[in-house]
Amino acid sequence: MTATAVRPVEVSSRGRGLPRADRILLLLVAAHLVVKVVVFLQIAHGPLVGDETAYVNGGKALSNLLRDWGSLSAPDWAEVERNVVGSGWFMPGMSLLLAPLYLVAPHADGALLRGYLGVVTSLVFLATVLRVRRSLGASYAGALLVMPGLVPVWAAFSLAAWGDLVAGLLVVLLLVELVELNRGLRRGRAPSLGVGVRLGLLAIAVVYFRSSASLLVAGLGLVNVVAALALLRGAERRRAVLSAAAAALAFSAVLLPWSVAASTTLHGRVVTTTSVPTVLANTFGDRDLVCFGPCDPGSTVWFSPLRYSRETARVTGRSEMDVAQQMSAYARQGVTPGSYTSDVLVNLRSYVRDPERFYGYLRAAPDHERSQDVVIERTTRGLVWAAFAVGVGLLLCVVRRPREDQVMSILLKLSVGALLTQPFVHIAGPRYWTTAAPLLGLAAALLIGQLLPHVVPGRLRPLAAGEPTDGDTHADLTLGRWLTAFQVLLSATAILVTTVVVVVASTS
Repeated sequence: MTATAVRPVEVSSRGRGLPRADRILLLLVAAHLVVKVVVFLQIAHGPLVGDETAYVNGGKALSNLLRDWGSLSAPDWAEVERNVVGSGWFMPGMSLLLAPLYLVAPHADGALLRGYLGVVTSLVFLATVLRVRRSLGASYAGALLVMPGLVPVWAAFSLAAWGDLVAGLLVVLLLVELVELNRGLRRGRAPSLGVGVRLGLLAIAVVYFRSSASLLVAGLGLVNVVAALALLRGAERRRAVLSAAAAALAFSAVLLPWSVAASTTLHGRVVTTTSVPTVLANTFGDRDLVCFGPCDPGSTVWFSPLRYSRETARVTGRSEMDVAQQMSAYARQGVTPGSYTSDVLVNLRSYVRDPERFYGYLRAAPDHERSQDVVIERTTRGLVWAAFAVGVGLLLCVVRRPREDQVMSILLKLSVGALLTQPFVHIAGPRYWTTAAPLLGLAAALLIGQLLPHVVPGRLRPLAAGEPTDGDTHADLTLGRWLTAFQVLLSATAILVTTVVVVVASTS
């Protein structure tokens, strides 16, 4: 006999309007918009910060390219190479997002830029919430509206020209697609070619906005391909292989123009970005040796090495990327396991400490601190630290039922774990949590649903006709054991890596 899983269903009657869960969601949407408007008024006239300048220049260059094409004029490829490709450090996702603004308003000021980004990111965020509501249920959508929707500094970042925040929302959309895919796999049905193309396009969109998410995308793709091969048989398995190939083809087709343009401009092979050697040198090496000695003063630890590598490449006839790799290796020749793990711990602390710090850079700074700034910063710190605690709980938690929660647990563990590899390869700071924030919101819904299954109604949306339920058949029990074992493996890996880093760093 097969046991049928009971899932809470939200009931609404015709004369009573929206269900209570949806009314709560609408209130949370309104609260999110209020937070965003308040923050916009604080930072509308603030300056561009750091990498924002590069993305804005790239957006203007792309708008000029579109304008040239529209007027049948010869494109200024030199401008594109200079401002879009540049040093190859930044994927062009944010510049592509900004191009329509500068196509319509070439001289848009900072307030219009912030307003445009605010509208676009709100549309993406609300579309993501609706997709989550439809596929996963009201509690997941509500959790997303709280974390990150009610976090003031996340709202500030949504008005800023960095790609990290948009990448985080796209990752959520990718996870929802993978949840739907896994429902089909449990029914013995392979994803179609169209689903494969959609997954590939979502995956490359994530990478276009944040290249360091490549590991996340690759990990999720590999796990789901293995799942499809394990769960499907015969013609359905072959269809799954074709769907995976379609995803890879769509991903590669969109990545190719950037890779070709960057490789041609920089005279070397570029797949995504070129910043890894300099990042590794500055993160783990001796900064006094990055330029085979001290770099020229008067610039940052990022641009002085870049200038040096370009000048050296020009003199020697080599690629500046090859020079940068040699510079990085020279600066890191004294790295030991102890020094490396100590730097990793410093990066981890930087990742979680002062999540509100960039707000002070973005806002138009007054002569003195205002009370609303204190509220914004303390609210952000409390919510983000609570979310980090949820992330730790997620990595340690092993979900046993229902099957869909097990799948969600695995997908979230892989995603959060992939993002947490950044401190191992890159300087971390209080900007990168914005990518993980939506994932931590989903993790909160998952954990609360596990701890309080009878208190959280509508945690999953009602089952559709023909959708798989948890049962006690041999195949379902075997699948459950494999899902549990994989979660145990992921949790054990997180514990082991953390222990090794702490022990090696403390004994150095």
